Amino acid sequence: MTRDNALISAPFNRYSYQNTREFYPTVNIPPSTNSRPLNVNPDGGIERLGFVAPDGSAVTLAEYLTQTWTDSFIVIHGDEIVFERYLNGIHADQPHQMMSVTKSFAGMFGLMAAEAGLVSEVTPVAEIIPELAPSTAFGDATFGQVLVMTNSMDFSEDYADPASGIQQYAQVLGFLPRDPSLDLPNSIYGYLPTLPIDAAHAHGEVFHYQTPKTDVVNWVTNRVTGESFFDQMTALMEAIGAEGETYVLLDKNGTLFAGGGLNATPHNLARFAAMLLNYGMVDDQVIVPESVIEALETGGDRSAWTNGPNEGEMPNGEGSYRAQWWVRHNEGREAFTALGIHGQWIYIDRAHDVAIVRQASQPMSTSSEIDMSVYAVIDTITDYLTGE
Repeated sequence: MTRDNALISAPFNRYSYQNTREFYPTVNIPPSTNSRPLNVNPDGGIERLGFVAPDGSAVTLAEYLTQTWTDSFIVIHGDEIVFERYLNGIHADQPHQMMSVTKSFAGMFGLMAAEAGLVSEVTPVAEIIPELAPSTAFGDATFGQVLVMTNSMDFSEDYADPASGIQQYAQVLGFLPRDPSLDLPNSIYGYLPTLPIDAAHAHGEVFHYQTPKTDVVNWVTNRVTGESFFDQMTALMEAIGAEGETYVLLDKNGTLFAGGGLNATPHNLARFAAMLLNYGMVDDQVIVPESVIEALETGGDRSAWTNGPNEGEMPNGEGSYRAQWWVRHNEGREAFTALGIHGQWIYIDRAHDVAIVRQASQPMSTSSEIDMSVYAVIDTITDYLTGE
């Protein structure tokens, strides 16, 4: 196993997702100086619930978690952990690679900057980041369009295609070996200005999930706040009372990778999820303004979602995307979720006061079959907890 296959290749991810820093440079996010204990009140009834596995068979929760390559699974109800299970050698305080869940933190920070009046969502990106003016994908797009990934960009996010944009992006970052036949820039900030518009669509027409957009969101947020992603994550971990290790991948130039570099423990993610359920507060301190949380719940442009290539990512296609969070609009099941490839989830359902943290090392980067079964598991657990 090497850095060339540790990040997105099975079966190596079964090990590497809990030991990412053995393969890539990282930076520590310090734990809180005032750690907060978690309230743990196990509900034994959850483990006895029945579920349908991706293959259609009836299984217990323990069987389901094993069959779907789950590493950790935590259920939060109110301010309590009511169920937690750890597999594949992980424990509550072991950092785990979160892939694109990282995007949701970067998007939340961007939305908080807009809510604070530091940037307007209607401002063209090039007015904030003049370095991006040469890029037709970003130069004329607004910050709000990039924040919800409706700016038009010619870029393939196909992880299985060696010639895709995301594979080239990983080469620029230093996570994959460089193809000598490609004339790629040597830094993320050299690469982003080269990205072109998708000639088939104007900005704002369709939602298209593409990782470089997150790094532009982070670039804008850093510039208007004067704080880096490291600064913002450090303040967040301090506020929620985080314990133990949290770290973020660095590219070959020492730049934090906001598009997918976060490694966090199950319990620290549970602290974060519980804070969002509690109106964005810890004790009497506002960590995330409720207006930001309400914006995430409301979601994004549903017509742009429907027009884009990602309609099937939610049950019955009832979804949207807001500030790098996936928003579920099924009636009675409304929620917003941070998602990462190979099975990373932070699911927030404020109406039912339920949150789910899932970490996994699935062999496939994406699986609609597993995703839909995870939603079904979440719905069964939610109905049990709420008596519905």
